[in-house]
Amino acid sequence: MAKFGGSLLGDAGEKIPAILDCIISLKDGNDFGPVVVFSAPSGFTDALIRIGESYTHSRPISIDSVFNTYESLAETYVKGKYLKRVIYELKKHRQQMDEAVALIGKRFHGAIKAKFLTNGGELPTSVLMEYVLKSRGLDCCHVPKEQWPIVTDDNFENATPDYELSKNRIHFLMESLEEGKIVVQAGFLGLTSDGLETMLGRGGSDLTAVFVSCLLKRRYDVETVLFKDLPIQSTDPNLVDDQETEHLTSLTYNEAHKASMMGMKIVQGDAISVARHFNQPIKVVSINYPEIFTMIEAESNADQTVKCVTGKTGCAILTIHDQKSRSLEDALRIWENRNDFLELGTEILETGEKIRDFLFLDSEFLRKNEERLKGFDEALAVEYGVGVVTLIGDRMKYSPGVASIAIGAIPHINIKRGVFAPHTSQIILVIDESNVGDTVAAIHAKRHEMNKSH
Repeated sequence: MAKFGGSLLGDAGEKIPAILDCIISLKDGNDFGPVVVFSAPSGFTDALIRIGESYTHSRPISIDSVFNTYESLAETYVKGKYLKRVIYELKKHRQQMDEAVALIGKRFHGAIKAKFLTNGGELPTSVLMEYVLKSRGLDCCHVPKEQWPIVTDDNFENATPDYELSKNRIHFLMESLEEGKIVVQAGFLGLTSDGLETMLGRGGSDLTAVFVSCLLKRRYDVETVLFKDLPIQSTDPNLVDDQETEHLTSLTYNEAHKASMMGMKIVQGDAISVARHFNQPIKVVSINYPEIFTMIEAESNADQTVKCVTGKTGCAILTIHDQKSRSLEDALRIWENRNDFLELGTEILETGEKIRDFLFLDSEFLRKNEERLKGFDEALAVEYGVGVVTLIGDRMKYSPGVASIAIGAIPHINIKRGVFAPHTSQIILVIDESNVGDTVAAIHAKRHEMNKSH
């Protein structure tokens, strides 16, 4: 099972030859497969969202540019008789988008949004890549929507796959593999039990690859490989221009999940959760240097105390009366299915009033819903412009002194709050979001000192 992200396609498909080399290598080295999962080209999802939302304001933006790009890629990489076929298949997805557009009213959401985005993104990409492979003489097929293997709940924009329902729909994939075909699978898309399109959340193509791997492992020995520009690094290289980052050879599921949640864009958090549940290792591989990779699995063979330092902006602190916070917390976790916030602590004011602070990792959610949330507490307050820097490593619980080294590295930075919980594999520093880059760089520079303390 191999997944290729949208950035790997390049602006003009310039990385398609490298993708073909990887697929051919996987084909030659295995008895079955591979199954290859594709995201939409980089930036396409955001562009499609803007187009869809333009219809709600009666100022529609044409979708021609999207399909002009696909046709241009087809004319470059699809040869001979297959060019006419792929153009025909692309037009069918364009028709599906037109059908979705006709249903957009004042809101662009739910199944309509899912249908619009996937028929403009992952589905035509998978069809395009099928015919690129066929042009190279490879026997392959793409998974049609009628045979879709991922059945989800009705949470259309952040759907959860249902394993029991989905395992009954895996026969098309298995039959194609038994016939010796390479199977091309679009990422991001799910279907409800009654056939409505859903989306697997941002980065959902990772979840596609992991979940389908778990469906197939009942019959096959499945390796899940996510191809990226780089394997996982000790921090985001963009935040530490003057430092070298370290390639991490191994992360536990716990470390990878916390890193993903706290700002490191490595693997989608839901995909890691599914991999952990089914004990399916994930291999994150550099597309240019396939011998360089990171393994995400139950146990790590690396002994660093601090594996990585992450930075995230766009956070917020919500302050609410203690007694009123319980119902808000339950509403968000149970009814809104949100787990992207955590408690920062309880404080007793001079008046004797007890308040609780929560760190929200998505400040936009609070901006859009602040008035509604004040229904729980009129005195509720939100501080925006917040960032977080997080030290992550399962072994921190055995290594005292990590927090003091981190804080000593940033004497000029005001720490708004701190969650010093190495037993949970993370130390979180809440700061002004304008200081995230400097804080990450300063602490990352001390990472070797922290690891020596182990």
